[in-house]
Amino acid sequence: MQIKEIHQIKMNINFLVKKNKINLDGYGDNKFIVSGKIYKNPILVLPNEIKIKKNLKLSNIKKKYLEQIIKRHKLEFIILGFDSKIKKILQYKKSCIEVMDTGPACRTINILLSEGRLVGALIFPIQN
Repeated sequence: MQIKEIHQIKMNINFLVKKNKINLDGYGDNKFIVSGKIYKNPILVLPNEIKIKKNLKLSNIKKKYLEQIIKRHKLEFIILGFDSKIKKILQYKKSCIEVMDTGPACRTINILLSEGRLVGALIFPIQN
């Protein structure tokens, strides 16, 4: 990682001793750093892999889409994380979908994955 990129990161995330190979190291304006690699698009974080969702827009997210991810990857639940400045209100009552800001979503998925939980997160970068 280059020094200039470190100054653009909104937050470095302290992480626990992890049992898995995925770790969200930090997030910033329009990017994530996951296990040392920079991603500039929405990402789907799974227990053992990251999937880039380059053309995915928050406005296209439907409950059924998230439920399909849960079923396909046999997850306990999924976290949907996005920039609260977007002001989109999403509520999924009585479902396996948790909605939160990008920052808390990154910290939460790190903790859950470090515990060996079968969870995922679909997170969108913070917009500058």
